[in-house]
Amino acid sequence: MMSNLPIAIYGAGGNGQKIYHALSEHGIKIEFFVDLYTQETEYQGCPIYKPDNIANKNVTMLVSVSCTSEAIKQDLIGIGVQECLNMNEIINSYPYVLERFISEDYRAKLISSTQNDKEQLAWLKERLSDDESKKCLDDIIAFRSSPSSESYVENDWQIQYFPPWLLKLPLWKNGINFIDCGSYIGDTLASAAQVLKEAGIQLNTMQCFEPDPKNFHLLNKTAKELVSQGIKTYLFPCGVWEENTILSFSADLSQGKFADSQQIKDNNQLLPVIALDDTSIASAVNFIKMDIEGAEPHALKGAKEIITHQSPLLAISVYHEPAHIWQIAQQIESYNPNYEYKLHCHGDFGLEIILYAIPKT
Repeated sequence: MMSNLPIAIYGAGGNGQKIYHALSEHGIKIEFFVDLYTQETEYQGCPIYKPDNIANKNVTMLVSVSCTSEAIKQDLIGIGVQECLNMNEIINSYPYVLERFISEDYRAKLISSTQNDKEQLAWLKERLSDDESKKCLDDIIAFRSSPSSESYVENDWQIQYFPPWLLKLPLWKNGINFIDCGSYIGDTLASAAQVLKEAGIQLNTMQCFEPDPKNFHLLNKTAKELVSQGIKTYLFPCGVWEENTILSFSADLSQGKFADSQQIKDNNQLLPVIALDDTSIASAVNFIKMDIEGAEPHALKGAKEIITHQSPLLAISVYHEPAHIWQIAQQIESYNPNYEYKLHCHGDFGLEIILYAIPKT
C-alpha cells in the first residue's frame, strides 16, 4: 500500500500531533497538516492548511481523526488526494505510532485487569449472542493482554450506536424514543436524525443530557438546526447519576469528565446530576445511550426502574475502565435478565467499545 509520496497529516489536534512526533522521531518528514477547524496556521513550523486549500494533493495523507478516519479518507480521495491511510492503516504501516497513544501506566492497567478478570470475561463471552461479538471480545482480550500493533483492535467502521443489525430490529415499529446521556455537542443527535431518516425509522423524541456549559451551547445549536425535521428534542443541562445531587466536575478540553483529587482542586465546577428514574420514568423510552466518562454504572443504577420495567435497548460505553466491559453487563443482567448482548469496537486504540443490550422478544 505504501508509496514514496511525501507525507501529510489530516487533523492537527492531539492525535495528529502524536503521529507527527512519532514519525519525526523516526526520521520521516511531515510536509503539512490539513485541518478543518483549527485557527492555527502552523504546528512547530509545519504549515496547516484548510481542506479546500491543500498545497499539494500528490501526497500520502494520514487521517488522524478518531472514529471517522475511513469516511474522511474517502472524502479526501474524492477531492483528488493521491493516497490516504485511515487509522487502522496508519498503525499497520507505522507500528511505533501506537506507543504515543498508550502510556506505560495504562498498558499495565490493561494487562492487570485482563489477568485478574478471566472468569468474568468468560462469563461475558457466554452471553454474547453472535460470533462477531465473541470475536470482538477475543480481540480486545488479546490486545489488553499484550498491547501492540500486532494485537491492535481495529475500528469496525460501523456507525456508532446504529450498526446495520440494530436498524433492522422490530423494536422500532412505532418509532424511537431516545435518551442520550453524554450528548456532548449533539453528534449523536445529528447522527440519529440522519441515519434513522435514511432507514425509514421515525425518531419521535430525543432527551439529551449534557452537563458542560460550552458543550451544551453547541448542543442547543445542533438541536435548533434539526427543528425542521419534526423531532421533539428536550435538552437538559445536567449529568446523569444514581441520584439527584450536586457533583464536582472537571472540564477537560471541552470533553467532560467526572473528577476527583487534584483535578477538582485545579479546575472544578459544581453541577447538578439526576437519576433517569426521576425524570423519564413516565416516558415511553425504548433506546438509551450512555457515554459519560466512566460514570455509566452510577447512571445505570439511576435508571434501574426504566430498565426493569420498560426494557429499552441499551448502548453503553464500556471502555472507560477495563473492568466495565463485564461489570456493566452483570449490572444490567441483575436488573433485567431479559436481554441478549452484542459487543462492538467502533473506535481506535481500543476505545469506543459499546455493549449493546437488546431486549429479547
